[in-house]
Amino acid sequence: NKNLYKDAGDYIVMVVAGPNARKDYHYNETEELFYQLEGEIEVHIQEDRQKKTMKLGPGDMYLHPARVPHSPVRHAGSIGLVVERKRDQMEVDDGLLWFCDNCNHKLYEAYFTLHDIEKDFLKHFEKFYGSEDLRTCKNCGTVMEADKRFVANPED
Repeated sequence: NKNLYKDAGDYIVMVVAGPNARKDYHYNETEELFYQLEGEIEVHIQEDRQKKTMKLGPGDMYLHPARVPHSPVRHAGSIGLVVERKRDQMEVDDGLLWFCDNCNHKLYEAYFTLHDIEKDFLKHFEKFYGSEDLRTCKNCGTVMEADKRFVANPED
């Protein structure tokens, strides 16, 4: 993700490209606008304790509602714009949530004030992916695979 206008007063405008391998769901107290320029993405949402999926292709626009966890999965060659309100002065928290791939049970959630969308998620990714206990489903025992980008390799 790349914030195009860091000095903007009210909005975060990002260009986002695929592929990505995100498994987290983002919780936002405000709406987010997705505009797909090239390629395809799937936006997974958690609604009524169920995972639902929407597909967006070139030219598609989607206004994601506030307070609904969502996980945009971007395919190779995809490029899109995402526009959302700045929230650091709003006294609201963003959240990152992970759900079991097998049974959709919530594995872990973290809430925080978002100051820099390019940096603030990282420590939460590192904590989740660095802990097998957090990645292990308490309902069915499935262990979510660790994302290697966020786990220290002792051989390095």
